[in-house]
Amino acid sequence: MQYEKEQVLKIYTEMLHTRLMEKKLTEIYAQGIVPGHIHSGMGQEGSYIGVLSTRKPGDYFKFGHRPLSVYHIVGEPMDNFFGELLAKRTGNALGHGGTNHLGRLQDGVVGFSGTLGADAGIAVGAGLTISMEGRDNVSYYFYGDGTASRGPVHEAMCLASSWKLPVLFVCENNGFAISTPVTYSSAVKNPGGDRAAGYNMPSVVVDGTDILAVYEGASKMVDYIRAGNGPALIECKDYRWRGHFEGDQCAYRDPEVTQHEMETRDCVALLEERMKAQGWITDEELQKMREDFDREMDESIARAQEAEEIKPEEIYDCLFA
Repeated sequence: MQYEKEQVLKIYTEMLHTRLMEKKLTEIYAQGIVPGHIHSGMGQEGSYIGVLSTRKPGDYFKFGHRPLSVYHIVGEPMDNFFGELLAKRTGNALGHGGTNHLGRLQDGVVGFSGTLGADAGIAVGAGLTISMEGRDNVSYYFYGDGTASRGPVHEAMCLASSWKLPVLFVCENNGFAISTPVTYSSAVKNPGGDRAAGYNMPSVVVDGTDILAVYEGASKMVDYIRAGNGPALIECKDYRWRGHFEGDQCAYRDPEVTQHEMETRDCVALLEERMKAQGWITDEELQKMREDFDREMDESIARAQEAEEIKPEEIYDCLFA
């Protein structure tokens, strides 16, 4: 695929912002100002942004619990994002939801369940809405290699395929379901891609650390879906740099392997090298991009810290029962 400088720069910028936000989240968690867990998605940014670079207005998104920063990428204002994480009234859920309940429906985000995979049907329901309204939009459902073995996910695939609904199943395979290696939990090499045929869905397996490879694979699947052919699947293979949650000691994996992955398969660094080789960007410009966005985040976090907190008597507001 031939790329123009502006297109690659846009893809890179969204990936860089995701990386910097994920890094910032680990920092403010360590400072003790986040009243909840942080599940860092550092190292996985290429898989998500590569796929999301195929989005357009009217699409729906069903994300998981990492990387959280993609909620900002698809539209959530930074002040709402950090406000929710810090349990402030400026958050998208007025501080009630926290880390696992970011996002807004007006951005196409259709919610999140703390039980991963249990709500896969919601993404299919969003696809049904698109189909009934006669639109060429896509419902993106992101799930992990561990979630790939859950029953609700396969029920969702069965229904989406039977009704030819416009759903892109995105299996982000980072090698571990909390602490369980995919080699232990899956009988097939590709827990997403190898199972798609059972639902008559086309699929592609890509290197999640090569964001342009992700974009190209996702583009083929999305074009197929937008043409009215039904669901498709993409599996992105990457590596989770940090633990399942901040504080996880990762005793279940070899730290030397993790270090090697960080040094040789950094999706951000790999695209930077390609861009510099093309003469599209300089080290000085890259540094300025980082400094400018870091300053923007710090200013937003400062506003969140100063914002009004929810009161104890308000914690049950907005509940149905």
